[in-house]
Order: sequence, then C-alpha cells, then structure tokens
Amino acid sequence: MEPIVKWPFGDATVTPLTASGTQAVTIQNEMTIIDGVSVQATAARTINLTVEDSVGVGAIMLVKSKTAATEATNFGTGMQGKALVGVAGKTKTATFIYDGTNFVEAGADVQID
Repeated sequence: MEPIVKWPFGDATVTPLTASGTQAVTIQNEMTIIDGVSVQATAARTINLTVEDSVGVGAIMLVKSKTAATEATNFGTGMQGKALVGVAGKTKTATFIYDGTNFVEAGADVQID
C-alpha cells in the first residue's frame, strides 16, 4: 500500500458505499468521510471497519447516508452507535471518534436536507 499524507496535512479519505449489503471499509487516515450519498441506499447497509494500527486515538469519521425510503445504515465491526434510519430522499449524517478500539458515535445523527 502506498503511504498517504494524513489529514490535517493532506486530504481526508472519502470512501463510497454501495446501495446495499455489507460494506468493508479500511480506515487509514485521521479523517474519513463515508459517502453513502453518491449511491443512495436501496436496502439496508452495514459498515464493518478494519482500522490500521497507524490510526490514532481521536481520529474522526463522518458518515453520510441518503435513502430511497426508510433503509437503515447499521454500524458493525469497529463501530459503536445507533443505526441511521432513512427518510425517503433525505440525507442523514453521524460523526464518530476513535477511542483506540472502536469509532464511537459522538452525538445524535442529523438530517441535513
């Protein structure tokens, strides 16, 4: 794997999700944006993380999810938080902070449109 210039000195990593199913995501940056908007959810999605050893405590992850109806984005391996349950055609976001073991939801999700 090619080394990356990590945030805040380089860009955040943007990782797209597919429309449904289990999503395997590797976290290697101090700031990661999970893009569940470019491809709208058409069924439930579950995000499972693999966090590289170089990721420090306090790393940030923003999850964005847009749904066709009331599909859920569930948080699996490496995450702690409640599912984002969709509203038809709307985008919801949730912010997570890495505690050295898991990315833990830092507050209530927000509908942004």
